[in-house]
Amino acid sequence: MPTVAVRGAPGAAAPLTWGQYAIWAAIGRTAPNDHYFNLTRVLTPPDRCRPLDPDTALDRIGTALSRHPALRTRIVPAGTAPGRAPAGTDRSAVPPGSAVQQEIVAEADVAVRTVAAADEATAGSAATDLVEELAATAFDYGTEAPVRVGLVLVDGAVARVVLALCHLATDGHGADILLRDLRLALLGRTGPPPGDPGTVVAEETSAAGRDRSDGVVDTWRDAYRALPPSMFPTPRAEPQPVRWWVGRLTSPALGLAAAALAARHRTSVSSVLLAATAAMVSADGAGDRAAVLTIVGNRFDPSRRDLVATLSQEGLFTLDTSAADFADLLRPAWRESLRAYRSGYYDQLALDAALAQVSAERGEQVHPMCCFNDMRLVDLPPGPAPTAEQVRAARAATVFTWAAPQPLVGCRFCAHVTAAGPALTYQVTGDTRYLPPQRLRAFALGLEELVVAAVAGPAPLAALPARLGGAAA
Repeated sequence: MPTVAVRGAPGAAAPLTWGQYAIWAAIGRTAPNDHYFNLTRVLTPPDRCRPLDPDTALDRIGTALSRHPALRTRIVPAGTAPGRAPAGTDRSAVPPGSAVQQEIVAEADVAVRTVAAADEATAGSAATDLVEELAATAFDYGTEAPVRVGLVLVDGAVARVVLALCHLATDGHGADILLRDLRLALLGRTGPPPGDPGTVVAEETSAAGRDRSDGVVDTWRDAYRALPPSMFPTPRAEPQPVRWWVGRLTSPALGLAAAALAARHRTSVSSVLLAATAAMVSADGAGDRAAVLTIVGNRFDPSRRDLVATLSQEGLFTLDTSAADFADLLRPAWRESLRAYRSGYYDQLALDAALAQVSAERGEQVHPMCCFNDMRLVDLPPGPAPTAEQVRAARAATVFTWAAPQPLVGCRFCAHVTAAGPALTYQVTGDTRYLPPQRLRAFALGLEELVVAAVAGPAPLAALPARLGGAAA
């Protein structure tokens, strides 16, 4: 099997960054289903570099990967001496969730899986199958490079490059930066200077970093003292044998409607979708104060914009949903989303300890069990705001499908937003004890209906519980 060598200067053993620790803790809660956090990307080589022979492709891929120290990261037990990472491939050497540190090695060899497709028309589906195969198992955090590579060949030339990435090495934004650099490398070009993940560790362990974290932790502590114990508080059915179901609503109408509302109310598509998510959460029985853990990219500083690293963390979004009409939530949701972004960068260990103390004070576990991740890089599409007529016409293209269920996820409800052209995919993952499959489906379709209706006129929030309550368990 061919390999790619990822080379660079080694780094001293260091603590995990705050973002890495957040993922490491989530991995510990989800293992052995921790492949759930793996990231995937597929690249079609630019026309200007095709036909592209595999040897040339692998050489240029190695150049792109070697620019980013995070792709030579090993996770080793805390206190391990430099260069003494565990040998072998036994994941028990670094059990998920255990006390660890990170080490950047000088060289990592990455095996490359190749498959052949009959023609360009089938290369896309072959790439999808290959990248899903590469991401289907958890990484060996102590010994394996945090990237897996595959090539799809058509008539011996490279038609697709696929990557599976460990979330401890990068977040979704970093994965897209890596894809950009890979595209440039295939053209024989180089991207902007990538930055050094070591500077993040230095900043976070500084006095200024500690002070920043302390202020954010205080904000979370105060909020958790006033929140309901959880969202989705009502068990509604016996859980399915594979407990967490995954549904995907792909909707051009949702994308157009959210863009129209964002333009009308001078807000963002992301905050429109957050407001709609909060409204549906409240309708399910959470009361008039919805709490959603939203993923914050933490790339506001220009020095981090081109960094392949795990910087994202959860921010706390709360919203008073007692208004009569959905439109009345949109400006408050914009303000609350900005507060959530400011609450999304902190020492995860310190936050965990503070929130555990709040749960102990209240005598019950306090956690929203509800998260939202807008994974798009561009918020508002270019051009004029869509009209109500365009939104209505797009409803005919809405599709809801079920993806493979998951045996273990750390929340009762997760929403992930992605885009393909004007269409949005609103993916919902739900604990079937609290959100049986048909209720989960009704949640996604009800959210689309709410946002679409608000473009043309009133969208009363009082109607939402009936939409969910009419769904068969």
